Amino acid sequence: MYNIFNYSFEKPWFFTNFSFLITLGIFLVFYSILFNQNFLRKLYVILFSLFFYYKSSGPFILIFILLIICDYNFANAIEKIKNKTIKKTLLVASILLSLSFLIYFKYSGFLTTNFNLVFDTKFSVGKLFLPIGISFYTFQSISYIVDVYNGKINSSRNFLDYTFYMTFFPHLVAGPIVRASDFIPQINTPHIIDRVQYKTAFFRILLGLSKKLLIADFLSKYVDMIHANPSLYSGFENLISMYAYSCQIYFDFSGYSDIAIGIALLLGYELKENFDNPYKATNITDFWRRWHISLSSWLRDYIYIPLGGSRKGKFNTYLFLLITMTIGGIWHGASWNFIIWGVAHGIALVLHKLIFVTPKDKIKRPDNWAVKIMGTFITFNFVALFWILFRAENFQKAFDSVHKIISGFKLNDIIGFYLARKEFLLMLSLAFVVIFMHKNVKLFLQKLFIKIPALIIILILILFLQFVLQIRSTEIAPFIYFQF
Repeated sequence: MYNIFNYSFEKPWFFTNFSFLITLGIFLVFYSILFNQNFLRKLYVILFSLFFYYKSSGPFILIFILLIICDYNFANAIEKIKNKTIKKTLLVASILLSLSFLIYFKYSGFLTTNFNLVFDTKFSVGKLFLPIGISFYTFQSISYIVDVYNGKINSSRNFLDYTFYMTFFPHLVAGPIVRASDFIPQINTPHIIDRVQYKTAFFRILLGLSKKLLIADFLSKYVDMIHANPSLYSGFENLISMYAYSCQIYFDFSGYSDIAIGIALLLGYELKENFDNPYKATNITDFWRRWHISLSSWLRDYIYIPLGGSRKGKFNTYLFLLITMTIGGIWHGASWNFIIWGVAHGIALVLHKLIFVTPKDKIKRPDNWAVKIMGTFITFNFVALFWILFRAENFQKAFDSVHKIISGFKLNDIIGFYLARKEFLLMLSLAFVVIFMHKNVKLFLQKLFIKIPALIIILILILFLQFVLQIRSTEIAPFIYFQF
């Protein structure tokens, strides 16, 4: 018999689990009953959010709860105390506490391995489970404490409100990273869910599920095959894998964000957009304003600007950019692959500023369509190339893949590939069409969806899930950003 309190580290509970979708439907029925009862509504959402997290990380929920209790009290103490030295001490203590869990679970193995290599020691750390979402809720916690310290927001006097903010399940395990200033004011005054909002929410959920289940998971099978041993495949096959993974990671992560935004909207809350057509960016700076917006803005506001931003001369500006993007790489994972990936993007940002930023610190904008297309082509291919580092199991396999693309590319491989993998190429082509289509197409489809009767929408959702059940050949893969 299935026990609802079972959890699995190997198979965490997530949005595309059919058991979750069924549970969500039941949850929404009772949520609608409690909607106008403020205290009970908040308590109900908190309990469900903790249950959701427990189903993904089991006993590690205790660390999450400890962090919530500590930071709530740290923030209140920081706001009350006038002595600047004590305030700063409390700030540092809070940040160190948050980072200590992240460093231990995510980086202790990596640090120990490299320490042993440098000093010829034999320290060892057992294989540790990485609590789901720890990178996201750690950054969320730090942003709250720092904003309270800087006087940008008041600390939450209501423990229930702060717990609601930290545990809110739509964004809990894979973002977006939500700022307290954006979310806490909404907690006690959720939007009344009218017909338009209800249908818009379902549109976003269905869009996110389509991105993940129909496109990302389909492309992942080919990407996984190539990256298992890149040297066994041709340069063309590795090149196609590079483009396929670029599409996979976008549809996977933006799909999660769409579902999170849609579910939050069903509950009466608004989460900010996390993607803005990033592969249409005309330069690398533009890309980072469009990709994983909640992380890139977090890195800007809590690392780049505090370091000095552009206020301490050009050399320091470039140095701070490089440091910020290196930290961004480290945030993604305990591996030299991610560090080099972050450094590469940092160097690209520095070069873009050196070449294209005017003395008045204004970026030169492309002035004609040909320049824009060329800028988009170069930016996309740069980003796609370095996604290889992001996906590869180790640096050697990343090198093998790039080496094959450069030295093993043959035009006559294209015909054979087309004949053998027509369905895959069709899906990859569809992915590119969706990525580069005009944003008005999405708005048109959303408006059209809103006009459909509610019962038909529910029927569409049921048929969609049934369709996914029929076509999937393996279990649905977890979202990529769960591992970060």
